[in-house]
Amino acid sequence: MEPVFQQPAAWWLGLGIVLLIVEMLTGTFFFLFLGAGALLVSLLVWAVGLGGLGQAIVFGISGVVAVGAWMKLRPNPDDSIEQRAGAKPLNNRLAQYVGREADLVEPLRAGEGRIRLDDTFWTVSGDVAHELPVGTRVRITAVDGMRLHVEPVQR
Repeated sequence: MEPVFQQPAAWWLGLGIVLLIVEMLTGTFFFLFLGAGALLVSLLVWAVGLGGLGQAIVFGISGVVAVGAWMKLRPNPDDSIEQRAGAKPLNNRLAQYVGREADLVEPLRAGEGRIRLDDTFWTVSGDVAHELPVGTRVRITAVDGMRLHVEPVQR
């Protein structure tokens, strides 16, 4: 009987365990799949006596397939909780104002005016072609920094 350190199955088993430990330290999921590939090769070497070239091919294919499957099936980073529509106003409080209506407290001239929203006065921008008098009802359509973009409400 060969010593354990001379058996290819033991080497692949050891590599698989090391890769799984690295995965626990990094949390990337990348090493998890490579570790699973090494454990698969260890099992095949032990069960059917897979040769050296076969071991390399199985490890390479299993690693590429597993990582490719993870890339395809992983959660979409664009669908993270910070990116969902319901969570957007949490980190951008001004985005809550889009769609709200208010009355102009200063006329909209040359594309600029002011409104009072809640307890704060806001500088607003609008269509330069329109001059709107004080008291005109406007709807907030967008936020750009600390400036609210508005349009007149059609009644």
